[in-house]
Amino acid sequence: MMLVVGAGAVGTILCAHLTAARREPAKLYVREKDVETLQTVQTLRVEHAGAGHPPIVAPKPQLTRSLALDDIDYLLLCVKFPQLDAVLDQLGDVPQRCSIVSTLNGVGALRRIRERYPNARTVPMTIMFNGQLLEPLHARITTRPQVLIGSDDERLLRAFGTGMQVKRVAGESAAWGKLLINLANAICALTHTTFKDLLTHPDLRAIYVAVLDEAIRLLDAAGIDYRLPMPIPYGVYRALLGGRTPLPWWFAKLRNGLQEGSYPSMVADVDAGRPTEIGQLNGEIVCLGLEHKVPTPVNARIIALIQKFEGQSPPPYLTPATLRQRLGV
Repeated sequence: MMLVVGAGAVGTILCAHLTAARREPAKLYVREKDVETLQTVQTLRVEHAGAGHPPIVAPKPQLTRSLALDDIDYLLLCVKFPQLDAVLDQLGDVPQRCSIVSTLNGVGALRRIRERYPNARTVPMTIMFNGQLLEPLHARITTRPQVLIGSDDERLLRAFGTGMQVKRVAGESAAWGKLLINLANAICALTHTTFKDLLTHPDLRAIYVAVLDEAIRLLDAAGIDYRLPMPIPYGVYRALLGGRTPLPWWFAKLRNGLQEGSYPSMVADVDAGRPTEIGQLNGEIVCLGLEHKVPTPVNARIIALIQKFEGQSPPPYLTPATLRQRLGV
C-alpha cells in the first residue's frame, strides 16, 4: 500500500499514474479543510500540454485523514518544504517495512527526514517534470513525465506504469543536479517570466549562467557529486547559454518536452503571496558556501530579493535588465 501525502500538482500527477497502472494500491492523505471539496471530485485527471497526449483519467484513490503507517509500505511525501515539519510531527513510529519517499526539491528535505527518523529507509525521488494544478485532483503536465529514484526497489520502480518514465539513480547525485536546475526558479519568479523566457532572453541567460557557475564551483570545492539532467557536459551547456543560439530552448523542448508558457512553481507562489522554497534551493548553496568558505554573492542577493517579494501583493517584479543590474552580473 502506498500513502501519498500532498494533493497539489506533484501529488495529483503521481497518484494518477499510480492508480492508472493498478500495480500498487494507493491512498491519498487529505487535510481536514480539504475533505469536503475532494469528496465531490470523482476521478483524478492529468492533461498534457503537448499535442498527441491523451489525458489520464484514473479512479480516485481512497481518501484518508490518517497518517498511521500500519498498512503502508511506501509513504510518498509530495508537499512543499514549509509543510514538511507539520507532516513529520503527525507521524508515529515508522514500521521497518515502510520506505519514506521524498519528492521535495533540494536535499534539505532528505536531511530533515533522516534527522527525525534515522532508522527509517529514506528514498530520494527527483521529480523531473513540471506540473500545474488546475483544480482539485486535476493537473496539467508541461514536460515529459519522468522521475529519478535513488533505490533499487523493484516494486517502487515499477509502480507508476508505462506512462511515467522511471529511472534508477545512485545516491543523491540526481537530487543535487535537479537543485542546480531549480536555481532558475527564483530568476523567473523575480521577473514573472517563463522557462522559455529564461532560455531565450539574453539578460536572463546571463543571470542563469552566473548562478550556475557559482553553485557548480562550490559543489566541486565541496567534493559533492551531482548529475545534471542533460547528456552534455556543463561546459558545453554553459557555452550555449552564453551565446546567442536558440539551442538551449529547443534542447529543452525536444529532450524534456517543455512547453511554451511553462513556468516554475515559485512563480505562482510569489504571485499568490505564498512562502517559497528559496531556502531549500539557493539557500542550500549559500549555506554550503559558508561552510566551505566559498563566496556565493549572486545566490545570496537572489535570496534577499525573493524574501522582499514574499507576502507582497502585487509583487514588485523586476525587468530582466534591472535584475541583472541588481545582481551585478
